[in-house]
Parts: sequence; C-alpha cells; structure tokens
Amino acid sequence: MNKKKLLYVSPFPPEKSGISDYSEILVYQLRSKYEITLLIDNYKLANKKMYDDFEVVTYKKDRIEFEAFDYILYNIGNNPFYHSYIYELCLNHPGMVILHDCVLYYLVAGYYEKKKSAFSEIYEQYGLEGLLKAKFAMNEGRESLLECDELAAEFPLNKELAVSQNKIMVHSEFARKKIKTFTDHVCKINMIPQISAEYVQIEKKKLFSKYNIPEDAFVIASFGAIAKTKLNHVICQTVYKLSKQVEQKICYVMVGEGDYVDQYVDNEIVFKTGFVDMNEFDNFVAYSNLVMNLRYPSMGETSAALIKILQMGKTCLINDDGWFAEVPEKCAVKIPVEGIEEQVLEKIKYLISHPKECSQIGKCAKEYIEKEHNPQKIVDEISGFLEEEI
Repeated sequence: MNKKKLLYVSPFPPEKSGISDYSEILVYQLRSKYEITLLIDNYKLANKKMYDDFEVVTYKKDRIEFEAFDYILYNIGNNPFYHSYIYELCLNHPGMVILHDCVLYYLVAGYYEKKKSAFSEIYEQYGLEGLLKAKFAMNEGRESLLECDELAAEFPLNKELAVSQNKIMVHSEFARKKIKTFTDHVCKINMIPQISAEYVQIEKKKLFSKYNIPEDAFVIASFGAIAKTKLNHVICQTVYKLSKQVEQKICYVMVGEGDYVDQYVDNEIVFKTGFVDMNEFDNFVAYSNLVMNLRYPSMGETSAALIKILQMGKTCLINDDGWFAEVPEKCAVKIPVEGIEEQVLEKIKYLISHPKECSQIGKCAKEYIEKEHNPQKIVDEISGFLEEEI
C-alpha cells in the first residue's frame, strides 16, 4: 500500500534553533507513516544521511507543487530569521502548523518589517491603540520593532496565523487555551522525546578539557540561546555568591551562544561553550549535576531542551509559569516569578547539600517523560490530527 505524501517544512541542523533538532527527530518517527519531502531554506543539511532518507527541496530554488502532497506540516517558532519563509508559505498554502511559541511578536514583526508593512499589521491586529504604542516605542531611537522587547508580551501577533485556514498543533494546555480564543482547529499533543538516535557518549575528561571546565566541580548548566529572557545574569550572580558559601567546588556552564553576560565569564567559575552540535549538547546534559531552564517573561513557548533534560533524568529549575507550570511538581524544581533571585540561590544551595533529593527529582522526571511522551502514541496523535477533516 502506497504511503500518503507529506511535505514537512522546518529548519533543520545546522540552523541554530531547537526546532531544527526537534524536526530531525520527528521526521524519522513520521517516516513509517508517510512518504516525506523536506522543504528547507537555502542551506545544506548537516546530517547528510537525510538526503538519502528523504527527498529534499529548497525554498525559491526548486519548483514545489503543493497540490501534489496529501498533507503539509509546518513548524513555526518566534524567530524571523528561521521561520519567515515558513510563515509566508503556511498563509498561502494552508496545512497543519506545529506552533512552538504562542507569542509570535518577533517572527511577525520581522516578517512584515521586510515588507515595509509592520505597522499596518499591528494596526490590523490591535487597532489604533496598538499602533500608537508601537510608534511610541520606535520613537525612542530604535531602528527596528525587533528591539522593542516590551511590546512582545502585550502584542503576541498570533491572530493572523490562528485565524488562517491552518490546523494548529501546540504542546501545552497554556498555548491551546490562548489559540482557542481564535479557532476551534487547535489540538494539544505532547512533544516527542528529544534524545537523538545518533547520540554517542563522549568521555567526560575529553569534553570538559576542550572547554577548560574542571572535572571535579558540581556543574550547574543552562542550554540554548544566552539571552535576557533566560535570566543567565541571575544564575551567574547566584553561582558567584554560592562559590563563597559552599565547600564544594561549583561552576556554571552556559552551553549556547549569546554575549550579554560575557562580563561574568571568567573560565574559572562561569564558562560559555558557544554553539555546540547535538551530540556535545546531549553529553553536557548527561554530565550536568543541575540544570537551569528559566524564562521570564514567558512567550508561551515549549522547550525541546527541557524535554531532553527531563528524559535524561536531570534535576532542573524552571519557572512556575506558562507551559513550564504544567510539569508535575515532583519532576522539577519550580521557581515563582516573585523574588526569583532569592529563590534561585536558596534552591540551588539546598540541592547541592541534599544530593539524594536532587537525584530523586531527576528519577521522577525521567519516569514522567517515559510515560507521557511515548513516541508511538505521539506520532499516532499527530497523524490523526493531520488527517482530520476541518
């Protein structure tokens, strides 16, 4: 029996997005059900095996007959540099969207700025009041709406996508409720487990010596983009304070890119690796004693990195907000938004001195992912929603 044809549109490695890694794992899971063609932007896939396993077409280079596919699946995140072409395609050729971020301010603002119509789109979604706020923000010497971070939470800019003819799949009840205000064609399906089949263990000494990280330290780590919304500065300040309060040697390793906290990086207590490939990423998770995955303000996003961290049985500190609040209490350490600096210091200090409790949280996290994020169940749910008639 011939498989149905699926056009899968997403960034993939080497594009530096968590959605790239997510999609590389998901397409191999979906392969048993569909004949899949990958639609990518103008770059070469890092995993050359994918050229043998899938047909690969390039946006604006190859002619794409959208009508020739039974289904189209788009991945949308809040980044104009990786998702603008996908946003345009899903509006013109509706299918099903996996919406990774509930707030699309940066994507939509960036997309329409290139078209010189960003203010028109803000007016369309938020009226005169929204337009005036955006104009006022730009009057403060900024060159782009992408610099107006204070507008993101107030203007999620997700209405155009939500009311389009696309079905919307989200990974959290938080996001489902937000999108449900615009459309009934929304479904919550858990994120697929994120450990790659290509995972190969790297000797700890080899990995840590590459980045001059002490092997005997209690390693606190964070993963992904280094940015103000990830509160890396709070963690840097906390680890410096704790290094003077606890007997055990501790260090903070930021596995990712971003320069806003470079002043804290001393390669003795605070380290930064820069961008790493998926295998090094996974190994850093494995060798971490405690993981930080803080987000404030929340953009309604889900975190593939957090799924991987929990799946690998690591204890993680997260915000008690948005999708993160849906993680069971026994599977992570939740930090309230109020008094976050004091809470982070207190929780890390406690976990360092109570290793058994720390280990038990990680064990519960791993069991939770194994139970609630079963790959076959998730693939069946995705295909069921994909094939459902609107």
